[in-house]
Amino acid sequence: MNQLPAVFTVLTIASVLTLATSAHAGEDFDRPNIVLIMAEDIGNDLACYGTKGVKTPTLDKLADDGMRYTRFYTNSPICSPSRTALMLGMYQTSCNGHNHRSNVKGASGLHYMTHYLRQAGYVNLVGSKVIQRKSGKTDINVRLDEPLFDKSNPKPGQPFFQQIQLQVTHRQANDSRWQDLRASKKLPVSTREVEIPPYLPDTPEVRLDWATYLDQIEQADLETSQIIADLKEKGQLDRTILIWIGDNGRCQIRGKGYLFEDGIKCPMIIWGKGIEQGKTVNDLVSGIDLTATILALAGIEKPAQMQGQAFLANPGYESKQYVFCARDRWDEIVDCSRVIVGERYKYIHNFMPEVPYDAGQKYLDTDNVRPILPLLRQMNRSRKLNAAQAYFFRPEKEVEQLYDLQQDPWELHNLAASAGHNRTKAELREKLFQWFVSTNDQGLTRDNQGTWKPKLEMQMQTPR
Repeated sequence: MNQLPAVFTVLTIASVLTLATSAHAGEDFDRPNIVLIMAEDIGNDLACYGTKGVKTPTLDKLADDGMRYTRFYTNSPICSPSRTALMLGMYQTSCNGHNHRSNVKGASGLHYMTHYLRQAGYVNLVGSKVIQRKSGKTDINVRLDEPLFDKSNPKPGQPFFQQIQLQVTHRQANDSRWQDLRASKKLPVSTREVEIPPYLPDTPEVRLDWATYLDQIEQADLETSQIIADLKEKGQLDRTILIWIGDNGRCQIRGKGYLFEDGIKCPMIIWGKGIEQGKTVNDLVSGIDLTATILALAGIEKPAQMQGQAFLANPGYESKQYVFCARDRWDEIVDCSRVIVGERYKYIHNFMPEVPYDAGQKYLDTDNVRPILPLLRQMNRSRKLNAAQAYFFRPEKEVEQLYDLQQDPWELHNLAASAGHNRTKAELREKLFQWFVSTNDQGLTRDNQGTWKPKLEMQMQTPR
């Protein structure tokens, strides 16, 4: 592995605020490069997050020499709404970008994050030539009359923002890449060493599938080292901030597409120029907060449209009490659920409980996407799953779900019907419903208003 140079001391607030407000070719720029590496479909499954059986030396080193966040939540458990929120700095539900791959026309006055970086003298790049598939993924759900990225390369001394998508962790239909990679490795992840979540049965098939997933994470770690080596070779590493995140949770039951922790809680590591070393951060942060933070690190004031708050380079930063996420249409599956996550408790409201978790979906039902799903369905029909494992296959969702994340991190015990938790449930429900209104949740009020508006009003008024 390439040895990372020692990072600089913490960037003071004063130095951030005195960054230049414009930039021209040939000028001695003070602004840092910012490289956003986004791994697809990945949970907190790195060695530095305590995952057993996987080796991620590059990312472990970044975490040791940078900042590791333990409670980073994407604003959607699905890729394109998640990226929409990130690139606009606002909830996807506030800008009509909540439905997967909807490609809607954005409202007048909206701008991508890259617009503000461009105005400040940055060039915006996408992808990398040094890794597999070059990873130039740009699909988001809101279409604006401005480029998301630039076609030109940086001029000498010009700072750049670069988004790189690591697609190796993405499960693709009719694609054998995962199996091919495992077969080619001299030391694939051992099926004996992996730790299986209690909501999955511990079978050889499940262990193999889990180990194969961790193989892809090891490949993502390797590709990260290649990106770092490329920056070093170009003489850019010392002036670069690296941000490494997941776009949504792992592609597994209760993961990608669902509002359980494994669908929305992802890794985030920040390393580089001016970033504090060796710090673990337990604050609640979300994708829209990262957008504001990227602009703050570039010395750019947060635009009025953005709904998040910068958690670095922000003298007024205060840790959040709650984060909010949303699930809406995913391919052909129409659904609508919302979640509020607090320090200890988490509340989910399912507006379409009649749509089961295992709703059947062409993409997910492809053999290479969730290969253990047919086995799990068969075990469920044969009553070979325990209650926690069979929960995913219930014919309907529960309208309300309440989890104590401190006592029940795997979310196995729904406390919504517990009389002892009525007050907590009511408080979180009220805050969630206030969020609908304050952020203009268009997933509830814009989509088929004749159905949603009365349903929303009824549920807001009905005590539970």
